[in-house]
Amino acid sequence: MLLRSRILLLFALAMALVAASVAVPAWLVLRDGQDRAAGLRAALQSATLNEAVERAAAPLVASLRAAVADDALLVARGTNDESALRQRLAALRAELGLEGPAARIDLVGAQGQLLAAAPAVAEPLASGASALQRDLGRDGLSARFEATAEGAMLLVVSLRMGTSDLISASMPAEAALDRVARQMGAELMLRDRQGRAVFATDAVLRDDATRLREGQSVTLGGRIFRVEATPLDNSAGARVGQVLVLVDATAETQSRQLLLLLAGALLVVAGAVTCGLLYRVIRDAIDPLSELARALQAVAGGDIFASAAIAERRDEVGAIQAALEALRSNTLALDRLQTSNRLSALRERALIGQEIARLTAVLDGPEREEILGLLKGEGAALGPAFARLSGHVVQQHQAMATLLEERTRDLALVRQALEERTQLNRMREELDVARRLQLSSVPTVFPNRPTFRLHAAMVPAKEVGGDFCDFVMLDDHRLALLIGDASGKGVHAAIFIAMARSLLRAAIGRGASPAEALAQANDVLSTDNPTMMFATVFAAVLDCRTGLLTYANAGHNPPRRRGVTGEAELPVDRGIALGVMDGMEFTDQQAVLDAGDMVLMFTDGVTEAVAPGDILFGDDRLAAIMADTALEAPAQLVEAVARGVEAFADTEPQADDITMLALHWRGHAALLPAPPPAEALACA
Repeated sequence: MLLRSRILLLFALAMALVAASVAVPAWLVLRDGQDRAAGLRAALQSATLNEAVERAAAPLVASLRAAVADDALLVARGTNDESALRQRLAALRAELGLEGPAARIDLVGAQGQLLAAAPAVAEPLASGASALQRDLGRDGLSARFEATAEGAMLLVVSLRMGTSDLISASMPAEAALDRVARQMGAELMLRDRQGRAVFATDAVLRDDATRLREGQSVTLGGRIFRVEATPLDNSAGARVGQVLVLVDATAETQSRQLLLLLAGALLVVAGAVTCGLLYRVIRDAIDPLSELARALQAVAGGDIFASAAIAERRDEVGAIQAALEALRSNTLALDRLQTSNRLSALRERALIGQEIARLTAVLDGPEREEILGLLKGEGAALGPAFARLSGHVVQQHQAMATLLEERTRDLALVRQALEERTQLNRMREELDVARRLQLSSVPTVFPNRPTFRLHAAMVPAKEVGGDFCDFVMLDDHRLALLIGDASGKGVHAAIFIAMARSLLRAAIGRGASPAEALAQANDVLSTDNPTMMFATVFAAVLDCRTGLLTYANAGHNPPRRRGVTGEAELPVDRGIALGVMDGMEFTDQQAVLDAGDMVLMFTDGVTEAVAPGDILFGDDRLAAIMADTALEAPAQLVEAVARGVEAFADTEPQADDITMLALHWRGHAALLPAPPPAEALACA
């Protein structure tokens, strides 16, 4: 866009801003005046409408005053005869000429209750009868519009009687508004709360009832009318409708339009004259500048001899012309200097290119070919070639440093891994030796005596378990049975339980009863127990001549017994675990086994086996297996329990050591010659 066009556009914008700065305040003042005038008109119209309504209701008021003075009505009211009141009100309605379904008359008591009505209804005409009783004084009068339940509009006039009662009469709103329209000499319309037309003096108004708004202009018969709205409230103060009055505003509207037209025309003429004068001034100033711009473009294009064909001037244009001549002289000097610099730069580029080509010898094949390719030709890219060379050299140096660091770190990791592997292998060897030593004590052959049979099994949860079982012939006719479980697992538990087993075997071997053996072992284990470990133990001695089983318990699971009377737990006192506290006493208990009885001693690894979903194997499942009479041999019973626990655990890993010792008592009647003197078999 040319400079003169921009100046003219800027001037037009300034003119618009000036006009807006004048017009907007004027419009705001005019709008404020219109709002004030509208408020005054609304107040005046409300007063006029109320006055017109009161005049329209004057005949109804006169009728009510006549009814108030009716002696028969007063007598019926004095006797509170509802039937007489209703009949007298009906007679008064007929006498007063209140005809039609909308014409009613009723009498309301001092508490707002309906005393009588003609015709008979359930509710008073005035919805705010209670409020009127409170607000109206003696002979007080109220004329309000009310909306019925059917949607009809009534003009209800209420008069306060001397007896504190309220008498009301109604007439159709259409009849009252027709009188109001004639008195005001204007077209009007009544709308209910939903905006529907209830009454209109003109059919056009009724058709446009929902589209009319307050302050809107309507054209009827070639005249312009302004819509002014007055809200209608019933006697209870609730909004029941709205009266729209059409006020003739033809002259006012035409005068305002003429004033706006004259103001707009004056503004357009003033702008046109000012723009014309400004254009002449701008043209005299811009034309020389256009010539100078043409000369400058020629110089910029390489024609250093171009000049501007304008007369000598002493203003800003003359200064620009002098600057153009100085620019031409400086351009010639600059051209000579650039030629000299260009030759020097070519010599320096050739020297730098030779040195970069020499340095590429330290690079590998692809990188060297890439840089040499950048140096070929007359326009060799020295900058990119040098940058690539520096990058490749730095990258090779970093790669070598990183490789050396990685090799050093890998060597240290390998050395550390070898040391850890050596330690791990040593630990595995020690654990393997301990496991072999522990499992080597598990017998593969169990005694099969005429009076009893035995079988035991142990499955450690780790490499080394914390359970033990032991059985030993104390003499020709006494069999000692031991089973225990140490707290925790692994090597510490295995060492602690081995100590407990050795102490128990030594005590029972010296002739101690099961309870005495538990007490002696507990005192020793409690005295020196820095790890605070403990062990549960069940110890028993079987007399093979009578089947008498003497036993004591140190916090262990009670064994289960299956006999001719069924399957149940062996009655056992719980007791306290070994190693918890010294000086504890244990109790010997006895039970006589019957021929065919099966006794199963076990650790809590059986009943506390866990299945998916954290479900325990429990005593009930163990009792169900124990009750199976088809399992006659101890080995069958132990194998059945082991299979049941394994199937129950499914994919869950074994959480605790599992140890079982089964005794089948055949009966002392099956005694044979005495067995060899002393026999000791153990499993741990």
